[in-house]
Amino acid sequence: MKNWCIALACASTFLLAQSALAAVKFKRFAHCGEGLVTVKTCECHARNSRVWHYCHAGYYCHAFDGSCRK
Repeated sequence: MKNWCIALACASTFLLAQSALAAVKFKRFAHCGEGLVTVKTCECHARNSRVWHYCHAGYYCHAFDGSCRK
């Protein structure tokens, strides 16, 4: 019974830590407006779609397809 409680505690700890690591791994940025990007990094989202790409300063965000080009 004691071993079962220890195993349950270890499994619970692992599951809680996994969620915390996922939040750090998949950092989200603010959405870009269409046109020239002036912030360091943002997300360029396509209209009416879940498609998006990271866009960096100096690039152009195209909201039609969610692409980011020089």
